[in-house]
Amino acid sequence: MPIYLIGMMGSGKTTLGNKLSKILNMPFIDLDKEIEKIENTTINNLFSKKGEEYFRNLESKVLKNTEGKNAIVATGGGIILRKENRLFLKNHKTIFLYVPVEDLIKRINPDNRPLLKDGKDRLYKIWDMRKTLYNEFKKIDLSNLNIQESLAKILYEIIDEKEEILENDFQEVIIKYKGLMDLKNKKYVFASKNVYRIYREFFNKPFLLKEGEEKKDYKNLEYIYQYLIENEISRKDEIYGVGGGSVTDLTGFIGSTFKRGLDFYFYPTTLLSQIDASIGGKTGINFSKIKNVIGTFSIPEKVIIDPITIISQDEKNYLSGIIEGFKIAIIDGNTSLFTENIEKIKNRNLNILEKIIKYAAITKLKIVSKDPYDNNIRRLLNLGHTFGHGFESITGITHGLSVGWGIKKEIELFEDKIKEKDKKIILNFLKKILPEEIFKKDIPTEKLKNYIIQDKKINNNSIIDFPIIKSIGNVELEKIKITDIIK
Repeated sequence: MPIYLIGMMGSGKTTLGNKLSKILNMPFIDLDKEIEKIENTTINNLFSKKGEEYFRNLESKVLKNTEGKNAIVATGGGIILRKENRLFLKNHKTIFLYVPVEDLIKRINPDNRPLLKDGKDRLYKIWDMRKTLYNEFKKIDLSNLNIQESLAKILYEIIDEKEEILENDFQEVIIKYKGLMDLKNKKYVFASKNVYRIYREFFNKPFLLKEGEEKKDYKNLEYIYQYLIENEISRKDEIYGVGGGSVTDLTGFIGSTFKRGLDFYFYPTTLLSQIDASIGGKTGINFSKIKNVIGTFSIPEKVIIDPITIISQDEKNYLSGIIEGFKIAIIDGNTSLFTENIEKIKNRNLNILEKIIKYAAITKLKIVSKDPYDNNIRRLLNLGHTFGHGFESITGITHGLSVGWGIKKEIELFEDKIKEKDKKIILNFLKKILPEEIFKKDIPTEKLKNYIIQDKKINNNSIIDFPIIKSIGNVELEKIKITDIIK
């Protein structure tokens, strides 16, 4: 079934359509490019030599030839001028990408736009002539959204709802496409400002949280507790955390401590939070610049994972989630899911992302169910974290990327313990996924010392249960004296 993108010139139909095709694993058709192939010339030359009427006739013919093709189709800005085309598009899934004219003017180069030969200000006249026709179709407002955010908003219109419960005996986790729509009528929703900015139509007066780890500051709790008291929240009420790992960490801590505990639900919107922070029942807040030094073990009532929200993430935060999933694969042994799908991962192919979410979440739940309070086997999940947390504190680089650096650092420290073949597989993947400046960054262990000695897993004798990679699928905890690795 074809999906058609319509909208003004410069609204992103070609750019977004091409990316959507990779996300959905569908072919991409650009009508203007098809016309240029047929005529063996540019649209500009076609307009000047044969005129607009000739172009419109050919455009209508090429449009009809796409019927029945399972593809993303980017149309020309004037496709809706003809009634026959509008009727055709209304019989198919068609999305109108709206961008304000003021923004279009900033984007467009008039040199390759035949209708703008008299200047970009003509866009206002074109919009006035066409806006009624565009508004006959499903409109997605892309104002103030970047490319990734725009893609997520479009996907919310073209993907069907579906859900799947991840089978386990520890925690209820559901993968649910368009899951954020559940929140329209929910009260006491805690959401990050960025999530609200992108998906605001799914919220009803949420409590907006600051971005990043800053929201987990201990001093922020008093303000939140006061809000709960003023709203007369009782133990029968429910709260909802919507956002990345810092939101679920904070919401879980609030839910597990306010009035000795009330029901809380997670809607994680980043890949890292979907496969890590929201899974396993750990909550936490930061204190004195130490991550998660105060926290509880408490299981949310449900975790609802919407894979579409991953698409709206910025690149570094997205890759952070990939690395966290790869860490779990090193422990469990299924690194091929990652190493054999690097291009699809980079293109955020939804089919691969869903497989990664299912695999990583279920694998983590298997580990956590054997050690819910983090006393032994669960500590395998700290692979890359001892050095990664120090790296994160020093550089301010996102958690998952810091863990990637931490895995690399730990392999270097214990390289005599790991099989050479597996070492190459792990480092090759990290090199392809981590930004070069992070992969190559060197921080002496001495500089990391003050952060590492605060690790919650170090006992009074400065000994830590350290995950050591022997091979892919064989990671063992060894008792390491911290002074032996930090000189």
